[in-house]
Amino acid sequence: MAENMREVHMPAQPAGPMTGEQKLSMVKQQVTTQMLKAVRDTEKAIDNELESLDNLKKSDLENIRRRRMIELKKKAAKMQEWRHKGHGTYAELADEKQWFGEIKQSERTITLFYRNTTNESDKYTQILDKHICKLAPKHMETRFIKINAEKSPYLCQKLNIVLLPTILCTKDNFTHDRIEGFDPLGGTENFTTETLRARLAKKGTISYDPIVDKPLNQEKQMYHTTKTNKGGRAIYQSKLAQLDDDDDWDDISD
Repeated sequence: MAENMREVHMPAQPAGPMTGEQKLSMVKQQVTTQMLKAVRDTEKAIDNELESLDNLKKSDLENIRRRRMIELKKKAAKMQEWRHKGHGTYAELADEKQWFGEIKQSERTITLFYRNTTNESDKYTQILDKHICKLAPKHMETRFIKINAEKSPYLCQKLNIVLLPTILCTKDNFTHDRIEGFDPLGGTENFTTETLRARLAKKGTISYDPIVDKPLNQEKQMYHTTKTNKGGRAIYQSKLAQLDDDDDWDDISD
């Protein structure tokens, strides 16, 4: 009987709950392990890339150079096309028909709707003009235009332009963004061109990455809010028809 009995080893009981230092040490060890693995993976990827470069043949280098030349030619052709369409400038349009033509021929457009007055609205238009004039030559990918709202009542009604000045953005023949007054720009008149630039890029109306792209020249603050209009918003309002910002223009421009 005794010969068939085996010694049973009970698992060792933990000495007690882990202390804070022990937990911290364990976490540090796990993090270190993960970091070392990430470093090894990165080193392996770099080694593979270097090996690929070392194994490049003359024909491979020629192919890379040829593809690069094709890309540069396409970019140059696109720039020429944009210049032909008026990109790089900030132009005032004569009427609604011209506006419809502009948005149909350009993938992205930015339109400033304004009116000539002697009140605050005209002052705000001048402020936006100053900033847009700086942005237009820097962003060839987008067409910058302006139009007098009083000369385009039908257009303002369809677009629901109820505040002036208003910046309306279109992309692929659809309206997709707008800036009414100065509230979206900080609610002040002394916003910078970079502020407007970042706001226009929010929905892709212009191509801009604040980390990669160089900022425009720093500018002095030339304008100040007034007691009568601290928000920087124009006074012009009216009861106009509502139009969805995703409406196509083919059905109203004919």
